[in-house]
Amino acid sequence: MNIKLLLEHTRNLSILYVEDDTNLLNDTAELLAMYFKSIDTAVDGEDGLQKYIDYKKENNSFYDIVMTDLNMPKLNGIDMSKKILDLNVNQAIIITTAYNSPEYLIEAINLGIDAYILKPIVTEQLNKALFKSSQAVSDHKMIEIYMSQIEDLNTELESNNAELVRRNKELVKSFRMLDTVLNKEEIVQQTPQRDGSDVNKDIKNQVLQLIDEDLYELGEILTDIDVSIISIINKKIYISKESLDVLIKGFEKYASILKFYTFFNDLSVAMLAFSNTMRDSDIPESEETINNVFMFLETFIYVLSKWHQDIASGDESKLNQLDASIISDMNTITNMWTQNYDDEVNAEDMDDIFDF
Repeated sequence: MNIKLLLEHTRNLSILYVEDDTNLLNDTAELLAMYFKSIDTAVDGEDGLQKYIDYKKENNSFYDIVMTDLNMPKLNGIDMSKKILDLNVNQAIIITTAYNSPEYLIEAINLGIDAYILKPIVTEQLNKALFKSSQAVSDHKMIEIYMSQIEDLNTELESNNAELVRRNKELVKSFRMLDTVLNKEEIVQQTPQRDGSDVNKDIKNQVLQLIDEDLYELGEILTDIDVSIISIINKKIYISKESLDVLIKGFEKYASILKFYTFFNDLSVAMLAFSNTMRDSDIPESEETINNVFMFLETFIYVLSKWHQDIASGDESKLNQLDASIISDMNTITNMWTQNYDDEVNAEDMDDIFDF
């Protein structure tokens, strides 16, 4: 077992070690102190349960890992583990025992114990058990942090969408009033050719149609795409073509709406190409690559939602000012997905996708 790799997972974690053999308790605790940020010990199951409860009160969180002997006075390891799991169903627990009995093993498995170590404890076996449990704890913490960030982002997006709906109604009313004024003006055409004012009026009419008829739908499509992305993130290890298809169809629907507006032609073509690449390419084998792609995708959706606000402002100068950046972001994501790059994504690439 690579100690450096083990320390990467354990160095920020806490552990409670419960053992009634004082000599073994002290020796093992000394070893565990080299791995973990904090360690507490208890001499029996009753003592261990009380320290578990006290730690929660003092720190507003549970121990990351509990390692306990099986056969102890007052309260054995199995019964203590049951009571702990009643308090925290996700608690990582490692059991140590001198009894190689199938009934104990089956009971531990049924409880959901993370690891089962036979005494005398061999350091290599201990390290493997600690690595398995600490890796699961670290991954769970990262997921909790990420999901909290996603929840905050979704809350912001919902708030932004509500604000967009309100502003859209105001803008539609303003554009209709402006259109009424323009229609009442006498426009004398000197030639059959269309002049700049006609072109500008066409653009204004298209912007009005976009805000009135399609911008809200584009926002709903983005929300559906975001839900698909989060769903895939939650089960990225089991990602399939079927789960990707829902996401890809969302981008295709989004591009099909953009296609109706002449000033979004380049974006529409680029997004359809983006969708086709995602559909036609194999799913990357690397879990890290998949994670990076969907992290970028989640941020990309956030950028598009901010872009919607520019559109809703009715300022024609803002319609295409992010086109190059959005297309570049899609190219970055497809290059990562197809692994069509020479080096790993660097900090500068990461910064680029946040430019909006």
